[in-house]
Amino acid sequence: MKTTKRFKAFLLLILCVALVFPRMDSSAARSAQYYQAMKAYKTWLGRKTVCVIQRGQQYYDDEIKRTYSTSNASDVKFALAYLDNDGIPELIISTKQGSSVIYGILTFKKGKLYRAYNSRGNGYFGGYYYKTGYFLENIYGGSTEMYRHYNRLSKTEVQRMVFCKYDANARGQSATGKQDRYYINRNKVSKSTFMSKLQSATKGKTKSSIKLYQNTAANRDKILK
Repeated sequence: MKTTKRFKAFLLLILCVALVFPRMDSSAARSAQYYQAMKAYKTWLGRKTVCVIQRGQQYYDDEIKRTYSTSNASDVKFALAYLDNDGIPELIISTKQGSSVIYGILTFKKGKLYRAYNSRGNGYFGGYYYKTGYFLENIYGGSTEMYRHYNRLSKTEVQRMVFCKYDANARGQSATGKQDRYYINRNKVSKSTFMSKLQSATKGKTKSSIKLYQNTAANRDKILK
């Protein structure tokens, strides 16, 4: 009986150690670079005006091409997303410009803040595949179509359209005579090849969504910590 109780106590001790040490490792991973990134993101969002996409970049507002200047920081929303596998989440920033929504992605590498991606106002951030580098951007086509771009963050830059699906009937309207098409690095492929390669690239992970927060001091303190 005593042996059984000691054995159970020993197993409980091992379980406690197993639960504690991964948390210690995870906390240790959030070292200087992580906290520097949070500070940099907070400082960037704390300005009076910010550039959600590159200043001077053209974007589409209801199919009209316009040139971007700046946005009031209070009009911006933000979220964190672990796009790549370096242990530091990227900052997703978004705001409305006229009838369109634009967004950008900032990343922090080796002590510096980089602008990794600028959207073009004719689509939206459709989610990401945790720590694989891949994220989905849905681009509006005609009355029924949607281009689903699977872009990849590599270091400080984004490779556009690594995978692309032309979704002929994405918006629930009739798309007579139109068929879905699939591309890898802009080369047309079969659906089965597309799905197989995409699953391999995203390591079989389910797409994750983001929650955007209004850019307030309270939300910055809550999220960027």
